[in-house]
Amino acid sequence: MQQIIETVLADTQPAALAIIVNVEGSSYRKEGTWMLIQESGVQIGMISGGCLENDLHSHATQLFRTGKATTVQYDLSSEDDLGWGRGAGCNGVVTVWIRDIDEDFRGVLDILHKQMQANEPAYFLQSMTDINQYGCITSDGKRFGKIQSNIMLNFIDVIPYQRIAKQMNFGEEMVYFQLIWPQPHLYIIGAGLDARPLAQLSGNIGYAVHLLDWRSNICNEMHFPTAASIQIGDVKKLLSNIKFSSLDSVILMTHDFQLDFEIGRYLLECKLLYLGILGSKKRTKRLFDGTLPNSVHSPVGLSIGADGPEEIAVSIVAELIAVRRGKMI
Repeated sequence: MQQIIETVLADTQPAALAIIVNVEGSSYRKEGTWMLIQESGVQIGMISGGCLENDLHSHATQLFRTGKATTVQYDLSSEDDLGWGRGAGCNGVVTVWIRDIDEDFRGVLDILHKQMQANEPAYFLQSMTDINQYGCITSDGKRFGKIQSNIMLNFIDVIPYQRIAKQMNFGEEMVYFQLIWPQPHLYIIGAGLDARPLAQLSGNIGYAVHLLDWRSNICNEMHFPTAASIQIGDVKKLLSNIKFSSLDSVILMTHDFQLDFEIGRYLLECKLLYLGILGSKKRTKRLFDGTLPNSVHSPVGLSIGADGPEEIAVSIVAELIAVRRGKMI
């Protein structure tokens, strides 16, 4: 989503935004999924597994420069329905809202982008009955755009990265609202060989990846070309300059027991979404005087029998996703 918003703000060519606003039954993607369709033919994001994109593109091209919107419903519930190629068989009905992106709408996206840059969530709202009624509500309660003044949405009790995207009646008006979260940040402490596939894979799924290490010969842009930042020096001092939030994830993988001992205790006092420590559970317990804290994931990653840096990276990223999506038991 951040890539979509940044693209819209940087490239003002005619474009349309498609959002899944309702799903009945099962589908490949859920409510709150965005896709950008530009006049040049570029598409960012996917609404389905590929079976609906061409049809959505056709609808989008009719909206460019019009300031209008449309709602399209796809019934994929019939197993023998060949309407979308060779039959999707998703057993669901997907409703997609598509709207032309004009300058006023870009203004609302700019506010959302500023919230994301500040590492703060915000609600996006769009009336399903009046295209001109849309806007956002920031985490400090400010309202932007044209939205009903009596709409009250909660920031207090939401779980970090909780998916909130649905339609609801406010008076006589049906409104779609979605909680937009900032890009997740992952801090990898230790830039060994095993950190490289982890940084690459986590970056591929949308994390802003930050590397911290004391060795410039291995912690550099050549080995971590997609990293959001690379910090070299005394790791303990580097950490003291970072203001961690409850949306941040950290993986400690220095392979240095004494350093892990000192850093691990410091990180334990930080309010993090995820703290994983590479190594056996026995080793990690030794870091904390024989007891594994509940907030520490060790051994890091899901237990899938992973072997080698690449597979271990897959298990770690799978656990990061599970925690972010609230799927960890």
